[in-house]
Amino acid sequence: MAQRRLFFALPPSATTAMQIADWRDRVMNCSGAAVPAANFHITLAFLGPVEEDGIETLCAAADDACNNSAALCSSLNLNQIGYWPRPGILWLGPREWPAALTELATRLRQTAASCGARRERNRFQPHITLFRRCPSPPAMPAELPLIAFDHEGLTLFESRQGRNGVSYHPLCEWDLTDSHASNLR
Repeated sequence: MAQRRLFFALPPSATTAMQIADWRDRVMNCSGAAVPAANFHITLAFLGPVEEDGIETLCAAADDACNNSAALCSSLNLNQIGYWPRPGILWLGPREWPAALTELATRLRQTAASCGARRERNRFQPHITLFRRCPSPPAMPAELPLIAFDHEGLTLFESRQGRNGVSYHPLCEWDLTDSHASNLR
């Protein structure tokens, strides 16, 4: 049976993605590979390879997790820059975020693990990857960001490798204001 590489994430609105890309392109000087604005997202749970027949189970479990979580439609303020040396990632994220977001990420990670997906061991830090393969941390910019991360809901994405790099394809979406799933498969 075929496996698909999956993750749960909060994609930004188109306006927010453009604001992030504009800020990054104006202010950041990094020797890494810039992530395309179309790939911006905040990962809540990385699942890795999942068997095709497990996707419906994941969606049902995620539906339950969303129904049992507080509404998360509030905006996050992206006001912190970080660098992880081992993967060479420069990221943008919030200094503070609602506890409900951490709770949802924890539920999704536990759900994924119970469905046989990879167990996420890293501490949850909401972030958007700006650059990959950065050999060293770039200098801090003179202008720190303050971007409202507006999102409409949770999405289960499939990551696909193609000739032009990685692209992300939505499989199922949940409106976190009322927790109703919209199946896009």
